[in-house]
Amino acid sequence: MFNTVEKLKHREQGFTLIEMAIVLVVIGLILGMVYKGRQLVASAKVKNAQAGYNKVLAGMNTFYDRYGFFPGDGCESASVTDPTACTGTKNGIVSGNNEESSFFSLMTATEILTEADTKSALGSAWNATGNSTSTWIYVDGADLRLVCDLDRKADDGNSTSGDIQAAATGSPTPFTGGNQYDQSTDCWDQNGNVMVELKVLP
Repeated sequence: MFNTVEKLKHREQGFTLIEMAIVLVVIGLILGMVYKGRQLVASAKVKNAQAGYNKVLAGMNTFYDRYGFFPGDGCESASVTDPTACTGTKNGIVSGNNEESSFFSLMTATEILTEADTKSALGSAWNATGNSTSTWIYVDGADLRLVCDLDRKADDGNSTSGDIQAAATGSPTPFTGGNQYDQSTDCWDQNGNVMVELKVLP
């Protein structure tokens, strides 16, 4: 009887080193898979955002081939859906509230883009903005890390130059500065939100 009690006490003392090692290895594998899974999801979002940008560019050029002007250019009313209603001056740049709001409404109304094509993988829907020299599409409040990675993969990696730029959130005007990413730091070590702007014209 005494030997049986002693054996039970001996068994209840805890895990062996081998059991502990196995548990730690399993925990490490699980954490590694979670981290890698997050990276894969983030990488897929960046690829989808780039594909979405290219689709908007292709749609814009298709619209130009069909109607002889860029979507929104010369539209004197907001959210125009009929290309023949854009009778204003066409200068090859989409700028001003009426032209900007008509940019996507014309492409979806003419079935060049679907409603899904106007949504960005970076967060919310694409919007258009412009100034006297260029037209951009943008997403406000995008994850800075995704924008930084997109810029490095598809452009020059600089938040203030090139066709992909970052601006302060809430101000859809190119070159406004603000919460931008650091070129010398890994994208995934940074945090915050930015307005990402992607040039479409000229």
